[in-house]
Amino acid sequence: MKKSISIPVLFLVLVGICSSVWAVGGKEKQEDLSGIYIGVIPAADCPGIAVVAIFNAEGEYKITYQYIDRSVEILTYTGSYTYDGKTETITLNSKDLPPYYKVNKKSLTQLDMEGNRITGKLGDLYRLRKVKTP
Repeated sequence: MKKSISIPVLFLVLVGICSSVWAVGGKEKQEDLSGIYIGVIPAADCPGIAVVAIFNAEGEYKITYQYIDRSVEILTYTGSYTYDGKTETITLNSKDLPPYYKVNKKSLTQLDMEGNRITGKLGDLYRLRKVKTP
């Protein structure tokens, strides 16, 4: 039987918890990108990694990862970010996470460690779609 990958119910729980516990709102330019983003990005040793990313207008983020079919552990990272309006790129202030995201109209695209678009047959899977705005 072929197993299909869908966004885990955990996302819905995390979105509810994160949005009620961690305020999203504020500044003018970063206000457009503020919100909650979800997606499943590729992983080398499991069907994918469920990601919930929250960015607020004050320049703070909270990102959670859960490896699908491998672990019930949820990895949580918080910190600050900067937004470059010229390149429409978010840069995380983190040594533990991929630091760059391209801001699209209703999504974010994770970039590689040098800030370039990830290419190849899995390149389009590094997108997180916006599910909630402040």
